[in-house]
Amino acid sequence: MTMMKIRPHILIILLMVSTTATVSAQNTDYIDFAVRRARMEPDMKHASLAVCVHDITHDSTIYALDANHALLPAALNKLFTTAAGFSRLGSDFRFKTNLVYSGTIDNRGVLTGDIVILGNGDPFLGSTRIKGTMPDTLFRAITQAIRDEGIHRINGHIYADASLFDDEMVHPTWQWNDIGNYYGSGISGLNYHENSINVRFSAGANVGDPATITDIYPANMALTLTNEVVTGPSDTASEICFFGSPSTNSRICRGVLAKGVRDTLIRASLPNPALCLADQLTQYLRKHGVPVSGEASDRFEMPKRVHDLTTIQSLYYRDIAKLTNYTTNNMCAEGIFKYLGYYQDGVGNYTNSRRFMNLYFHELGLDVAGVKMVDGSGLSRDNHVTAKFLCQFLAAVAKEPYYEDYRNTLGISSQTGDSKVMKPKIPAGCKLVLKSGSMTSVKGYAGYFTNKNGDTYCFAIISNNYDCDNDTINVLLKNIIEEIAKL
Repeated sequence: MTMMKIRPHILIILLMVSTTATVSAQNTDYIDFAVRRARMEPDMKHASLAVCVHDITHDSTIYALDANHALLPAALNKLFTTAAGFSRLGSDFRFKTNLVYSGTIDNRGVLTGDIVILGNGDPFLGSTRIKGTMPDTLFRAITQAIRDEGIHRINGHIYADASLFDDEMVHPTWQWNDIGNYYGSGISGLNYHENSINVRFSAGANVGDPATITDIYPANMALTLTNEVVTGPSDTASEICFFGSPSTNSRICRGVLAKGVRDTLIRASLPNPALCLADQLTQYLRKHGVPVSGEASDRFEMPKRVHDLTTIQSLYYRDIAKLTNYTTNNMCAEGIFKYLGYYQDGVGNYTNSRRFMNLYFHELGLDVAGVKMVDGSGLSRDNHVTAKFLCQFLAAVAKEPYYEDYRNTLGISSQTGDSKVMKPKIPAGCKLVLKSGSMTSVKGYAGYFTNKNGDTYCFAIISNNYDCDNDTINVLLKNIIEEIAKL
């Protein structure tokens, strides 16, 4: 009998395919090879790597490896949060910040009373990211509304009402080295400037010299900023971190700034954004000819009778969700998350928000075993999810009427959002959109893929506890995504 010889490299592939991965009749061998090749890397020896690919068109999971392992998702949590917002609020929803006033206006235009800013959770109020919401634009519009009401002087105060949400701006499991920085700023019922402080630093003349702070915005805040940043060699990587609680008006900045660097912008978290907004508006009015006798405050008793002054509308929800996913904006994700808690039970807090999300998953017909979602952004290390659940979720959303708007919030291959950073190679005539999740020792990608035949798939790839750097893990996961894109 003639024996067939099998070449060594073919034998290796056959052995790999024969192990515990779930593989359909479709051509997923190359996906399996890319996954197992990644797992064989020395830096992945102690890591977890879970992969799931689901054929939405034919409603079939075609590949799964360790897809039931519960892992940290990081910013992949935003996929759940933004979809839930579409489900309940709708694409055309807009946050509405109302300004009202109490008291009376005499014939000289003097208001004897107060102006109250009623927060509605708008995450981009006063943001410099969007032309129509920049601080000057915002304050100019409010000032004009005040003048149009016949008010030229205010014998009273500017008050800020952030009571739509509770006072817990950040989740209690967020880490100390996160919450002092802009990406850990948390959310308020009344936000301002994306709840961040712009701090500009310049390096000293010599290595070891203190770096200097050259500018701070918002200016004139009651903020104690302790600067411990020093100058490093010109070829060193600059790294500055802020420390401080959202409930205190103090921040400590530590780190190294490379010699020769001038006026570099680093953002810190803003304590009490509602009070800051009221204070900045008070200063603006005084500077632009509308004197205000009292100081801004967020501590007051709501007057029994008020008059409408003006309403400031946010971007449409579809645009907010897109910014949330494109820029992986934690504060915005928490804003959506807490607003959904308010929508569900009348108070925006983490307990109500988690209750709402579990209800939403149930409505989609999903089994939440192995899933724990404690915040909207994924910044907490108490979150965990399985690759299988993530795929099932994306497949379920693909059947919903808001699917196209939701899909448009994700980065298009090699052009926008997260996929622009990773730059996977996609066959002609195909379309890939995805979201990334990243934090220390956590990297994940999930999204949708449509091939040239029009078949649509969803996928989830999550890795935890690898020993390599961010660039290396990105290459390993990119190789897997590129094989998925050949389906």
